[in-house]
Amino acid sequence: MRTRSPWMLVGALLVALVALNIGLRALDRTTRSPSGPPSSSFATAPEGAAGYAELLRRYDRAVVRLREPPSEAELDPRTTLVLLDARPVPTADARAIGDFLRAGGRLLYAGEDPGWFRAVHAELPPWQPVPITRATIRPGEEVGQARDVAADGVGLWRTDEDVLAGNPKGALAIRRRIGDGEAILLSDASPLQNRLLAEADNAAFGLALAGPPERPVAFAESFHGYGTASGVEAVPSNWWWAFGGLCLAALTFALARGRRLGPPELPDRDLPPARVEFAEALAVQLAKTRPRSEAVRTARRLVRARLARELRLSPDADDDAFRTAAVSRGVDPDLVEPALGSGFGEDDLLALGSTLRRLEREEAIA
Repeated sequence: MRTRSPWMLVGALLVALVALNIGLRALDRTTRSPSGPPSSSFATAPEGAAGYAELLRRYDRAVVRLREPPSEAELDPRTTLVLLDARPVPTADARAIGDFLRAGGRLLYAGEDPGWFRAVHAELPPWQPVPITRATIRPGEEVGQARDVAADGVGLWRTDEDVLAGNPKGALAIRRRIGDGEAILLSDASPLQNRLLAEADNAAFGLALAGPPERPVAFAESFHGYGTASGVEAVPSNWWWAFGGLCLAALTFALARGRRLGPPELPDRDLPPARVEFAEALAVQLAKTRPRSEAVRTARRLVRARLARELRLSPDADDDAFRTAAVSRGVDPDLVEPALGSGFGEDDLLALGSTLRRLEREEAIA
């Protein structure tokens, strides 16, 4: 009876692991929802906000996706928290957002009437269901160079206080100071969605609303159905331990039953040629070089430049200046004289080479 090779078992296990990996990747893609819910920074659909997140990233803004609810996350007041069409917002999350604002955080909310926000700021103006297609941005440092906003939704604030953008029917974007922080409230999220981000000055407006460039931007994704784990991360840890144990067992079995592969190990390593052989070969090649005057001239110029840098002199300084500086700095005169000579013989070339070697060694030690 013919026994099966243990490597077949290893191959079958590898195929199973590859199939599992492909399945998990497919699950990951499904969980991420390429179409995505409206106003999610993961969503690439027309009503999604993946384009807004990518815009911020391309302008060197740190962008994170907050999968846990605000009440369970550690909200850094130096961050801009973005809530787009976040409904509903539980009381615990509203309380956490209020604490975040009072500590100096920045909130960018866009969507229909945020009734939950009145628990944070009681003086929120009325939200009216009025269709909006265009709004004019009021000049100011808050909005940069943006002047016009395109929209395609329903909703305007009925107020004239701290208006950033609006039209005769009402305000599209307002600002409210809360404690040490501030909240930017948009009555409709469509200007920041993929379908309209490239229209009018929407992109510039979105960049300005995110706050100063040094502020990271966190998109609250728990309100769009995303949890803290998805795809591969959702696989339980004990499953990974089981996979690891199976792989280790299969590898041990294969090593115990299989033949060892490869030739026997050599007793000695193949070493490169000795340095003396290299030096002698180089010397032979240099000896064949005619004329040597150019080589000596080049070596002297290089050594003189190295010495000038060591002695804090200009390479064009005269010989007496080099000798004086060498004495004052305690430099060996044998290092200086080859660079100041005028001969072109082999002795001069060897002296210059020796000097250059000593300078490089001292520089490496320093």
